[in-house]
This record gives sequence, structure tokens and C-alpha cells, in this order.
Amino acid sequence: MSTLIDELRVTAQRHRLVHDNPIDMSTLSRRLSEHLHSLTMYAVRPLGASIILAGADELGLQLLQVDPSGTSFRGSGFAIGQHADEALEAIAQGYRPGLTVDEALEVATRAIEGANGGKTQIEVGILKADSGRFERRPLENGG
Repeated sequence: MSTLIDELRVTAQRHRLVHDNPIDMSTLSRRLSEHLHSLTMYAVRPLGASIILAGADELGLQLLQVDPSGTSFRGSGFAIGQHADEALEAIAQGYRPGLTVDEALEVATRAIEGANGGKTQIEVGILKADSGRFERRPLENGG
């Protein structure tokens, strides 16, 4: 996974150096998609990991998922891994526009715990709409 994160960091840093402004989420996900897709075209073992990206740009808050083939999706909620379908179903049942942060965390926590039989240590972070900044946040129940 650190290879994907390193690729994202270098891409974002390169963009900032060349263009003197932060990279937008669409460009970042497209560059990662191109990188992952290029691995499938050559005799390189593809990375078998999806990644969920969250960020803020001129379009507002963005949530994207990029899968190992390089396919990118934009949406309101994602789950990846062994029990992703169960988690997505729980998110779909609990999601509604206008959720407060605490309500959204409750939906996400229930989805993760439900999909993993309650055996999950959860760490969360919040992407603030007003500042576009990310901050880690402890869960009320200790995660």
C-alpha cells in the first residue's frame, strides 16, 4: 500500500512544483489510474490494492476510489475488502444527504463493525468542508 501512497505523494508534489498550486482530485485520481493501468499493460505484476481518496479542491469535497486495474469511481461512500458488499449495504441503508459528522461516523462505524463481526479497531479522520483540512478524530466508543 505504501507504494500507492508514495506514488500519490510524488504526483501531488510534482504538480505543486510545476504549476505552483495544489493538484485537484480529478487529476490526482487520473494520474494514479494511468499508473495502475500501465502496470497491467507491461510485464509488471499489478498492485492488488484499491485505494480510497478523499480531498478538497475547487469543486469541493471529493471522494474517489481507484481499483487495481486503474478504474476510478467518484461517489458518496465506498468500502473495499473482503466484506465490502455488506459494508456498502449498511452505508446505503444509513446514508442520507445532510448527515451530521457524528451521524456519518455512526453509519460508517456500524458498517465496518457489521461487516467484520464487531472485531474491528477503527481509526477515523475528518475532511473539513470549510477549510479542506484533514484531521484525525477519536471515536466516542474508543474505536
